[in-house]
Amino acid sequence: MLAWPLYAEQRLNRVLIVEEMKIALPMVESETGFVSSTEVEKRVKELMGSKEGDSVRERTLAMKHAAKVATSEGGSTRIALAKLVESWKQK
Repeated sequence: MLAWPLYAEQRLNRVLIVEEMKIALPMVESETGFVSSTEVEKRVKELMGSKEGDSVRERTLAMKHAAKVATSEGGSTRIALAKLVESWKQK
């Protein structure tokens, strides 16, 4: 994934997915806030053919697997949701 924020909360999202989660590469904007076609080409090539791009893909696949486990029968997400529903039923 390439992080290219345009407005609103997208700049915060870029920080989260690039620096915290490390599942994206940032687009570098010019001083005027625009991204050049050269920058797009550079980042796509970096994502598709570099060690950093490989790391991004590996982390993304690991997160995909973790989400699948959490949402499967008996997973932490399913259990938490069931507890929430039960708490609503008791009120």
